[in-house]
Amino acid sequence: MWWLVLGSTMAAAQQSISLNVIHSVHAPKKPSLVLTVNVPANHIAVNLTCGDSIAQFTGAARQGETIRIPIDVPPGQHQCTGALDAEFTDGTTGSMPLTFSVAVQAPIRMNVSAADLDLEHGRLRIHLNQPIAQLDVDIFDEQGEPVASASRGPSSTSPLSIEWPPTSASVTRVKVTATGPSGLSTALDLFPWRYAIPHEDVVFPSGSSTIPPSETPKLEAAKREINATLTRFSGDRLGFEIPMQLYVAGFTDTVGNRVTNQTLSEARARSIARWFQANGFTRPIFVQGFGERGLAVATPDETEAPANRRAEYIIAAEPPSSADLPQGVWLPLR
Repeated sequence: MWWLVLGSTMAAAQQSISLNVIHSVHAPKKPSLVLTVNVPANHIAVNLTCGDSIAQFTGAARQGETIRIPIDVPPGQHQCTGALDAEFTDGTTGSMPLTFSVAVQAPIRMNVSAADLDLEHGRLRIHLNQPIAQLDVDIFDEQGEPVASASRGPSSTSPLSIEWPPTSASVTRVKVTATGPSGLSTALDLFPWRYAIPHEDVVFPSGSSTIPPSETPKLEAAKREINATLTRFSGDRLGFEIPMQLYVAGFTDTVGNRVTNQTLSEARARSIARWFQANGFTRPIFVQGFGERGLAVATPDETEAPANRRAEYIIAAEPPSSADLPQGVWLPLR
């Protein structure tokens, strides 16, 4: 913050104009020089040269008025020089040189896939669109407490790898902060967390996806578990918000046609998901049928196995995938 103080006693006492520079911004925003006028002025003139760019202002100003002068410069750091001249309504005048630097930083974009994160060994690979001055990683557990962290200095490499001391804690959040040369930062939150809801499986009539009324107590019990999980991992409790969603997966045994079983597993998963939606679950719900894939108990074809005729209810921030959940497409419940 700078002050323009003029020669007369009255003007000096009132500190005629205060100046503030918005030095560093992310593109497409522009740095700026901000004037706050404390004494009404008949005329104020600002002329600035910042690299190849010119910023100017000319005009009168009321007492208390704020004047913002944008500085249109490309990404990078730029030195600004110039002057401010003013003539006030009380007859005083003043002038001061202006010298400062500004910086515009192109937005830092970070991309991370599931394959880039290795929690077991404390490793992360990050894909960046530009060189950075610093990279910081903070790891949080199920209580929202930090359990590990790591930092590394300037790098122009992408992908960029970073490691931290492995932790046995159950990790809910990985916060990644990349800082550019101008000192501006961009943060990325990863939520490598999932919680399988314990439940008793709904027994559907053979070949049907309709939930019998006698089976709804099982869903009501599962709903209580879901609500307890949402409370346990709420933003109020952890100090940060996990974007929790419900994923419902349906499976069949190996009896019958594979195509038919696939369709049936999808329909049953959708029926269960719709029950939760109709009974108060307001967050996003995704469904997927796995048919005979991802068997809980390995069996030959045409083998009845109640353990394989099941569903999974998973609360997670990101689409779950594991050995028992083969890669597939989770569809939002409409």
